[in-house]
Amino acid sequence: MKFLPIFKKEIKTYFVSPIVYVVALIFSLIIGFIFSLIVGSYNIISMRATSYPYGGFSLNPTEMIGLPTFHNMAITILFISCLLTMRLFSDEKKTDTIELLFTYPLRDIDIVIGKLFACLSIFVGMVSISVIYFLILEKWINFDKLVLLNGYIGLILLGVSFISIGIFVSSLTENQIVSATITFGLALLFWLIGWVSEIAGPKWHQFFTYISLLDHYENFPKGILDTKDLVYYLTFSVFFNFLTLKILSSKKYRG
Repeated sequence: MKFLPIFKKEIKTYFVSPIVYVVALIFSLIIGFIFSLIVGSYNIISMRATSYPYGGFSLNPTEMIGLPTFHNMAITILFISCLLTMRLFSDEKKTDTIELLFTYPLRDIDIVIGKLFACLSIFVGMVSISVIYFLILEKWINFDKLVLLNGYIGLILLGVSFISIGIFVSSLTENQIVSATITFGLALLFWLIGWVSEIAGPKWHQFFTYISLLDHYENFPKGILDTKDLVYYLTFSVFFNFLTLKILSSKKYRG
């Protein structure tokens, strides 16, 4: 638990800065707007099903509302995760507090874990806002709560992956804008790289499919909890945090 001082410091920094409030507001507005559109579409389809009971309409609110909502939330956090991580190390380097940070009786891994958990806590709090939308609809619609829970597990794992990329990139530069831009580019690359498998041929198809963040995420909103996907996200996050530790431990960085 030696990472707690760093965790508390970062949490305070987030709430002092307007970034977390702006990001949370943007996320809430975007997801709220998209959610209302999805519910409106479901309402129209359900009215048609009532008017034409033999029209072949399949009404599954969890699939018709939950699935597109989780996919849109995943795309949204792809855009905003870089804003949450861009200052974690970049700001320390720019303000020269990085040297003070290294004087603390902490290991590099404690510093990384403290910043990771602080950012993840903000991220989880922000994503939890969307739970309110489902709770409001629960008065009229019965959702499969286990499927929704599985969808949120997928979002959190995806968020940890994006945050791990962002922390790594932030450790490379003191410019927050550069950090946010590169983080977004890398996250988008791992998000879309699965598309390459369609033209890569049978030899590389499995490789590109496996390293794609999107392909591993798709099972979660459907209620499928596959250990293969869990292992992938955990390995992905550990890999980028390991790279961050290597950057922090380098003599050139400390100098």
